[in-house]
Amino acid sequence: MGHWDSCDDSREVRWGILGAGHISHRFASSLKKVDGARLVAAAGRTPAHVEEFCRAFSIDAAHGHASVDDNGDAAYDALIADSDVDAIYLALPHGMHTRWACCALRAGKAVLCEKPAVLSEEEALSIASTSRERGVLFMEAMKNRFCPMRTRVKDLFASGELGRIVSIESVQKLDYGESPSGYLFDPLQGGCLYDMGCYAVGWFEDLLAGACEVSSREVRWRDVSGGRVDWADEIHMSVGGIPIHMVCDGEATYESRLTIACERGSLEIERLHRPELAHVKYSDGRVLEIDAPFEVDDFYGEASHATQLIQAGKLESPIMCLAATQRCAHIIDAIRLKL
Repeated sequence: MGHWDSCDDSREVRWGILGAGHISHRFASSLKKVDGARLVAAAGRTPAHVEEFCRAFSIDAAHGHASVDDNGDAAYDALIADSDVDAIYLALPHGMHTRWACCALRAGKAVLCEKPAVLSEEEALSIASTSRERGVLFMEAMKNRFCPMRTRVKDLFASGELGRIVSIESVQKLDYGESPSGYLFDPLQGGCLYDMGCYAVGWFEDLLAGACEVSSREVRWRDVSGGRVDWADEIHMSVGGIPIHMVCDGEATYESRLTIACERGSLEIERLHRPELAHVKYSDGRVLEIDAPFEVDDFYGEASHATQLIQAGKLESPIMCLAATQRCAHIIDAIRLKL
């Protein structure tokens, strides 16, 4: 990885951002709090947005790149070629991830890629192959993996207090409204399964080993230009033989939880995509509340972890490795095929 070949946790990691939208603003704000990290460049399609972003985060204008006529291609190429950039936070729409992740990896830039990192297991394999071939870090920014709650949950199950998992239910409901982000209306990359369902799938992949089988999927579709997207999904499936009931709905009153039934009780995690609170109910009537606030915010954990990995010259995250990204994509592929 160029000057990151050897471990040096004192060196500053210089970040560039592909995409200057809302999520990038939130990530950049969090990155300010990460020791050893500095945001030095940004790229996007709209000059005004990139200029505003650079002003907001004190980025030199020479490192702000924008190009309208080619959907941002020249801007993204310029940022990837910037010798002052060590790592890239990839916050473009899902369907653009594989192309630009591979471009960045081939240029020797570490990549932290917004979820879902890919649209298929085939894309995950392509990125993994490029990462390993080039010896450059790639990590999916599945942010609920990097929250303190995830550690508390893993420790609870490792203790054996609740016994083995017997079933899981995930519920994610919100109202996208009439004018959500444009990519949600794209037949290739839109809909609620990719956008919000990937968080639940991330939990399934993290907690359960074994093969995925999908028994049923009911979909409420929304017609869009060029096709349709899933606006609500109800799925019955299993991972490793453990039954899962999964609900996603983009036109409903807000609700977000993961309920894990076990041999000796249950665990309910609130806001499964950015969890800070959970409730344990033991079979003997005891109730325990787990309060696990973010260290800074819900982006800090992934940004700090990625920065430390880059400083240490690591090629994969032990928390969200390449195989985990591939397996999440495999599960979503299996759901999408069940129509």
